[in-house]
Amino acid sequence: MNYKFKYKNTVFELFKLSFFFLYSSLVGIVNIIFTFAMLALISVRWHEANNFLRVILVFAVLLFVLFQPVMMYQKAVKNEKSLKELTLELGEKGISVEVGSEHDFMEWSRIKAGKRFPQMLIIFTDNTNGYILTKRIVGKDYKQIFKDILERIKK
Repeated sequence: MNYKFKYKNTVFELFKLSFFFLYSSLVGIVNIIFTFAMLALISVRWHEANNFLRVILVFAVLLFVLFQPVMMYQKAVKNEKSLKELTLELGEKGISVEVGSEHDFMEWSRIKAGKRFPQMLIIFTDNTNGYILTKRIVGKDYKQIFKDILERIKK
């Protein structure tokens, strides 16, 4: 196995990653339950509610359906500005990373985990940091490449 990618993640990729992490966590499940509960409350009590309560109910639904994704996207825009183009080389012995003039090498044994999302793979170097590979970066053979990387991480 020997792969080399030179890339910079896009705002949408960062947003998508945040979205996946949020909605695959307990917080995301609570958001979904709360949204459906608010929709049910609106459908049952709308005709009985005064205007103030209607505004509160609509705002509560929009909080998770509209406002939260917009805030997540704004955070992704901010984070993308601090990213630099990097070269990620995955070989038999480990991962070589080059950002500007800085260079680092990590053996596969130092890689904590790999997490797969739709058309995306995160290679975790510790509990909170990692490298994002997407279908756009890897190309049309992304499924096989992601499989190769995950097999190497599990060894």
